[in-house]
Amino acid sequence: MTDSVEQHVNTSSRPSELKITDLRIANLAGIPMRVTLIRIDTNQGLCGYGEVRDGASKTYALALKRHLIGENPCNIDKIFRK
Repeated sequence: MTDSVEQHVNTSSRPSELKITDLRIANLAGIPMRVTLIRIDTNQGLCGYGEVRDGASKTYALALKRHLIGENPCNIDKIFRK
C-alpha cells in the first residue's frame, strides 16, 4: 500500500501558520532547452514547484532564498513587495 500525501501533511493546521522553510534548485539537462526548477518547502510538509524564467539565473533565484524563508507562501503580494 502506498502512502497518501495527507499522511505527511498536517491537515488540521492553520494556513496563517504556513511558512517557507527551504528553497532548492535543480537544473534539467538533456531536453530541448535548459530548465531550472525551484522547489519550495514549508513547515507543514507541503512543497511547491516552479521554474526560473525570463532569463533569470539560478544564482538570482538562490539569492532570493533569504527573503523567502519564514514567509507565508499564500501571501504573494507581500513577498513580491519585499
